[in-house]
Amino acid sequence: MGSTRSVASCGLVTDLLQQLLDIGAYTRLIVCGTKTEFLIQLSCAIQSQRADPNVAPHHDLLTKTIGLLANSSKIQLAFCPSLESLRAYLAVLRPIDTKTDGPEPAGRRHNPMLVILDLVALHVPTTEFSAQGLSRTFAASAESASRAKMDLMLCECTNAVDTMSADWGGRLWDAQVPLLNGSVRIRGEEGNWGGRGVSIKQVAQRWFEFDEGRYA
Repeated sequence: MGSTRSVASCGLVTDLLQQLLDIGAYTRLIVCGTKTEFLIQLSCAIQSQRADPNVAPHHDLLTKTIGLLANSSKIQLAFCPSLESLRAYLAVLRPIDTKTDGPEPAGRRHNPMLVILDLVALHVPTTEFSAQGLSRTFAASAESASRAKMDLMLCECTNAVDTMSADWGGRLWDAQVPLLNGSVRIRGEEGNWGGRGVSIKQVAQRWFEFDEGRYA
């Protein structure tokens, strides 16, 4: 089975975690932030979805939350709160040991997955929020996943604390960034990143396929 590199947006972080639990593949989930920040996002997302009557009542994370991840033998978490720590982690990433639980049942076989949460958002406050800086990280993640023989998925989730934030979520893929690190960046009237440059989606398409249904 050939490996894939894709981009998806799953709304809130709970949606991404539920999707990973449903897929059931061996997964290395890199969170671009601290453990505390991740738990705050998870807590706010759960509270938001509990208050939403349209959310399916069987949403596992609404009742078992972090316990499902803690008890999962297939999902491993790593926290990289800076570009330096993310790139260092990717440089030494090794394949996941999938032999400990025995073979997967027929029909449930998936390549191991490397999922990176909020990679683009991690660049926003830095001088590397540019085509040059993003390309460096995209290339590093693709090389790391290929070396470890894993499918690679990027996901930009909505900020559950501030759902209107322009610095998080799928809208970032349409943001315009300058070509080089350290260039001047301009925010539009609605708080979105604009100005002359290239869209992040255009930069990412060199390495990734966009699942339009999930990313929009």
